[in-house]
Amino acid sequence: MKNILASLFLMLSVMACNQQVEQSNHKYFDLKGTFETQIKELSQRKPAVQKTVKVGATADTQTKVIQDWEKELDFFIQADLNKPAFLNSYQISQNDSLVTYTLKSTETQLVKEIKLVLKNGKLQQVYALLSDENYLYKTRKEIKADFEHNRLKHYEIDGFQQLVFGEKKAYQINATIQ
Repeated sequence: MKNILASLFLMLSVMACNQQVEQSNHKYFDLKGTFETQIKELSQRKPAVQKTVKVGATADTQTKVIQDWEKELDFFIQADLNKPAFLNSYQISQNDSLVTYTLKSTETQLVKEIKLVLKNGKLQQVYALLSDENYLYKTRKEIKADFEHNRLKHYEIDGFQQLVFGEKKAYQINATIQ
């Protein structure tokens, strides 16, 4: 019985160490983990969302329940900087209420900048600028999320896509979680 308890204690200790390593293995703020937590909570709670989608000059506003929060918030997960390719790509500037990650001029990543607004150490707002350009197209997205009591309350996506031989296609999404 003592051997079983000792083995169990050792196994739990190793698992706890592994979890600590995984948690502290992030050089940058864990945007992906933050939004995965929100996705799980929103999927369970199923709140109504007032959402306006504007493509070009056409806007549509609806209040509805989002069925796929993972798809809905994917832009924020894409902006996560804790990927091996991003390890030394960003300059970090921070004070008590603002953390800014800015892409170094020698780098060419999709995420150009992330700003985190904190209040008493708690996340209040996330802003990210994502842009990409090559000989075929140009894209730009500004994404913003507001939190209240550790819950996502509002998010916005403002962007455009432009093919080299086409017109700029602008879009906006503005959503408030009720």
